[in-house]
Amino acid sequence: MARSRWADEDDDSSVEEEKISTNDAPPTSTGGGKTSSGVTIPPTHTSRVDSKGIKIVTSYRAHPTDPNRLLKTTTKIRVYTDKVRESTDVAKRRKWKKFGQAAVDEDV
Repeated sequence: MARSRWADEDDDSSVEEEKISTNDAPPTSTGGGKTSSGVTIPPTHTSRVDSKGIKIVTSYRAHPTDPNRLLKTTTKIRVYTDKVRESTDVAKRRKWKKFGQAAVDEDV
């Protein structure tokens, strides 16, 4: 039997699934969907990026074996921006009028 590698194992650090009952679910007057059993699934919620650059996305889905329960999936995403330095000559050339094939491609 082959030895398992690190990528073959489940990673619970970034995605957590919690079982919650439908009575504890937040009200869903603004959107969401319904499963075949009639359970209302709340819409996906995305938080703002905090001071450490982390955004939290919370989504819900129906439990695969028990249609009267929901699964809550929480994903933490690291958001960062890179500043790219550009010379002033390049900035001037970007403002030039396009010509040739570039002008044709931009119109479409």
